[in-house]
Amino acid sequence: MTLQPPPGVPTSPIEISGGAASAAPRLSAPVVLLDDGFLRRLNEACSEVLLDPAELAEASRDWWPLSMIWATEGKVPQVAGAVVRPRDTNEVSAVMKLCNESRVPVTAAGGRSSVVGGVIPVHGGVVVDLTAMSGIVEVDSTSATVEVLAGTFGDVFEQELQDTYALTVGHWPQSMALSTVGGWIACRGAGQLSNRYGKIEDIVVGLEVVLADGSVVVTGGQPKEAVGPELTKLFVGSEGTLGIVTRAWLRAWPKPTKTASSAWSFPTFSEALDAMRRIIQRGAPVA
Repeated sequence: MTLQPPPGVPTSPIEISGGAASAAPRLSAPVVLLDDGFLRRLNEACSEVLLDPAELAEASRDWWPLSMIWATEGKVPQVAGAVVRPRDTNEVSAVMKLCNESRVPVTAAGGRSSVVGGVIPVHGGVVVDLTAMSGIVEVDSTSATVEVLAGTFGDVFEQELQDTYALTVGHWPQSMALSTVGGWIACRGAGQLSNRYGKIEDIVVGLEVVLADGSVVVTGGQPKEAVGPELTKLFVGSEGTLGIVTRAWLRAWPKPTKTASSAWSFPTFSEALDAMRRIIQRGAPVA
């Protein structure tokens, strides 16, 4: 059974047999334990720190099929030592600085919609849950860009963008209601409309990223120059290994005034691909 939380909250794939509070870790990797001194400083760094066993277990898994099997046995892949839910970039920075100084592993998480165990805290430590950092910050109609916080869920983001601003970013992954903007960027996502609007790497124009030592960098916003690597692209698809994306600037387009859908069948898969290729080459991208 899939649990149904309200919009803007991670969706757990299935219930953990026996309850999340009693879930045992399945992986045998060495775990970094968090002492009372570290936890005290963690509470000073972040306004919300979760230590409840049930919340730790839920935050330590995603939609990885193997972990769902383990859930039927009352197990999760691993259990984090703590989960923090920062409210702003300053809190993310403080948490990262503390963990870096204390040699505590960090796992960044958003909607936890990964199907490959991407948000599992393999060595325990701290899970940084970004979903409290949610919402559209600003829309620049002149530049046709939108500034959005990384913990914003895709369906909530697109709904507000269309209803309030009559815009769309055109990014519609299969995990739309399960994933966050930061997750799209970290995983270099694509979606059903990518042939029309591009993949997320084509939509992102700038990022705010917190590095491992707590320092904050902002990329993009400058004219393109041939002076070295483009840092925005460096973080897109980095899977949280180079830093935690906390904010993004994305391209936006006018919301279509009319949409139409149709379905076509072909005798073979190769003939369907050939038809799509010819349509695209004629200048009519298949969305």
